[in-house]
Amino acid sequence: MSNVLVLDIGSSSTRAMLFDERANLIPGVTARRPVEFSIGADGASEDDAEQAFERVVAVLDELQASTPPPHLVTAIGISAYACSLLCLDEHGRPLTPVYTYADTRSAAQARELRQQVDEMTVLQRTGCRIRANYLPSRIAWISRSMPDVFQRTRWFVSLSDYIVFRLFGRLRAGVSIWSWSGLLNRRWLDWDAGWLQTLGISSAQLPPLAQTGEWIAGLRPEYAARWPALKDAGCLPAVGDGAAANVGSGCVDDRHVAVTIGSTAAMRIVSRASDAHAPAGPLPLPPIPPALWCYRVDHARELIGGATTEGGNVFAWLRHTLHLPAPQVLEDAMCRMQPDAHHLTMLPLFAGERSPGYSDDSQATWHGLTLNTSPTEIARACLESIAYRLGIIYDNLRELAHPGATLIASGGALLASPTWCQIIADVTGVPLHVCEESEATSRGVALLVLEQLGVVSSAAALPAQLGRIYTPVAQRHAIYRAAMARQQQLYATLQGKPLQEKTDFGADAQRNAKKSGF
Repeated sequence: MSNVLVLDIGSSSTRAMLFDERANLIPGVTARRPVEFSIGADGASEDDAEQAFERVVAVLDELQASTPPPHLVTAIGISAYACSLLCLDEHGRPLTPVYTYADTRSAAQARELRQQVDEMTVLQRTGCRIRANYLPSRIAWISRSMPDVFQRTRWFVSLSDYIVFRLFGRLRAGVSIWSWSGLLNRRWLDWDAGWLQTLGISSAQLPPLAQTGEWIAGLRPEYAARWPALKDAGCLPAVGDGAAANVGSGCVDDRHVAVTIGSTAAMRIVSRASDAHAPAGPLPLPPIPPALWCYRVDHARELIGGATTEGGNVFAWLRHTLHLPAPQVLEDAMCRMQPDAHHLTMLPLFAGERSPGYSDDSQATWHGLTLNTSPTEIARACLESIAYRLGIIYDNLRELAHPGATLIASGGALLASPTWCQIIADVTGVPLHVCEESEATSRGVALLVLEQLGVVSSAAALPAQLGRIYTPVAQRHAIYRAAMARQQQLYATLQGKPLQEKTDFGADAQRNAKKSGF
């Protein structure tokens, strides 16, 4: 039996669970510890490195206690939230907190870097734009605001790198996690020489990148003794949680488009970028549309898509702030409403903007509020407005996806609201298939481990279970596209740019927006 332990280092919790050789979750063998980032009015979003590691130890302790003897672990897989950064000294000790993907204090440095280098060239080179969410600006911010820390830093690492280092005693990074950083050259799958020179750092200050098929083995003696079931298990280099979610929900190629809404939202496809037998050298890769980014699943597969800062987090804020009714009561009320009946135009950019416009300093805006606007109408407008942002991403992504690609939904926030699922189907104009895998991200990691072990021929060999299908209604699609155009016109107005300059948004939406007012 090839049992796989999956360690999920998420933004809301750290979890450990066990999967069998068919990528099925083994019931009763799970452990969880909550995570709460430290948030500041200045844009700070931090975690404590030692506390993060102790959460990992705690869930592995609990799993060890709950794992019966037959459930020996063959291998370990890790998923982690991306774009984290931690500075270590020469002894591997933290010099800083863990800066998370949501930390925006480097926005000024991102603007400065955009003046120094061409952002679109960088996008094609690294798959990432120059924004506060990525690490070049964050390293520049550390250099500027904490020069003593910058000088003392021996390694710039991600949180998952640090955890692997603490568990196994060696630094080894995966291309998946680091493809989210903006520092990895997507053609060479190595550190980007241009950024190293611009930032004044060397490749020796970044963790060694694991090669294709490389495992991390040999737990430190104290942990091998503490967790006997894990002592002989090799660990696959960490995978970005978005890539793992795609794989776990069955979106393993360009015939399947994943839409995931948890705290934030994303839409992605997997594209094979290289072959194991291809000659060494730069990979011949297609260009990336300006509205999208390009990360990696592994050495052979790219992950192309867009992500928003808004998702279930905005809806949670609304629940708290507007004192909305009980979830099912609210869901029933929103379901009865007609599309765009509230006539509100909303930009849900509470934490700045990632895809498609990448405006770090954008803020949430509502237009059309009156004394008659109800909390339920605001809530429905919130769902629709986030769907419009995903609709823009979809318009760009479908040009790269296979014609007739299937749209598959996952994520707790989305699946908890049938109304939201129907809205997304109506906005995109394509059927939305619900993924019934309750742990899509962790299942994706298990599939990648089983694939690497040779237990399965490929991740596609064990397709995800799909359930309900939400079919789009043509009349609603037309209404939503007009409302989506209103949103884009409001965005362009607030950005101080003519809409035609925002070519990220797609030709159809631009034409509709020119016909729309507020």
